Amino acid sequence: MDDNIEARKTEHIKIAENEQVTSERNFWDDIRLVHQAIPDFDFDSIVTKASFLGKNFSFPVVISSMTGGTERARNINRNLAAMAERFHIPMGVGSMRACIQNHSLSETYSVINGFKIPAKFANIGAPQLVDQSKPAFSDADIEYAFNLIGADFLIVHFNFLQEMVQPEGDHNAKGIFRRLKELAASYPVIAKETGNGFSREAALELKDAGVKAIDVGGLGGTSFAAIEYYRAKNSGETEKMLSGKTFWNWGVPSPASVVYCSDLLPVIGSGGLRNGQDLGKALMLGASLGGFARSLLASADSSVESLEREISQIIRDLKITMFLTGAKDISELRKIRRIIYEPLKSWIDAYE
Repeated sequence: MDDNIEARKTEHIKIAENEQVTSERNFWDDIRLVHQAIPDFDFDSIVTKASFLGKNFSFPVVISSMTGGTERARNINRNLAAMAERFHIPMGVGSMRACIQNHSLSETYSVINGFKIPAKFANIGAPQLVDQSKPAFSDADIEYAFNLIGADFLIVHFNFLQEMVQPEGDHNAKGIFRRLKELAASYPVIAKETGNGFSREAALELKDAGVKAIDVGGLGGTSFAAIEYYRAKNSGETEKMLSGKTFWNWGVPSPASVVYCSDLLPVIGSGGLRNGQDLGKALMLGASLGGFARSLLASADSSVESLEREISQIIRDLKITMFLTGAKDISELRKIRRIIYEPLKSWIDAYE
């Protein structure tokens, strides 16, 4: 099943960059922040420092887990790492399944070790915690991935919708909660969704399992059902292609998932963030940090200079958002007035 894992990783990058793979609605657009015409402070005095699980960063931004396992991914990760150092922000790598199964691909991840990154996230998939067509990752496998990049945290990503529509997907979930609890006793685990979000019920389970934080990865950005739709279409897998189309817009909207989870555990708001205003909305709803992935991918694949411009613009627009809502720092941003429109309002009201 994994003999062509490198080709699959390359195909994911190509599809994400070149096809329309976002959900039909970006729910961050259902939030409007109330403009304050008289901020009465100097724009240059705005403080953007943020903390997360004992780590301090210059900006409340995470370079979210994207890729690894191919030569193209090596260059992308190198550029992302350079910017994580430049802006003093944390960074995650893509699923490390590839390097666990083939150590010759390890440098496509460990390339980030050449940079001073304030926090690094290793990344493994929840489906690989239990036996599939291949045995579950062993404790030694997970330790290898964690140590490979000198990680501070271990992301366990939940991507079962993707597995359901992926031609070579893993379908067994029995025993995952038990294994997750075991991992959380040994590592600082962050649970991450990959485009479908976490419900409040899931967040309560994750807290009970001992995870330290949640990256909501909600509906509104990249749909991995859409990515796998194109893969199945290209390979002539009609059944998987139709399932990808059916579940293209499945999941909990990103902003709703932030609200559901943020009073239980520290939260990274991700899934559809495009700019600094979206980031401000995520922080306002209770996220500690905002995660950016696909919106940075093309720049990261192009050049360090292009990526630096992209991240600089996100930060500038976050500060403008803060200035125009009267927030001098992140704590004040959490108190600003907002209006939430449908359909997001109903999603949030469902738990109130």
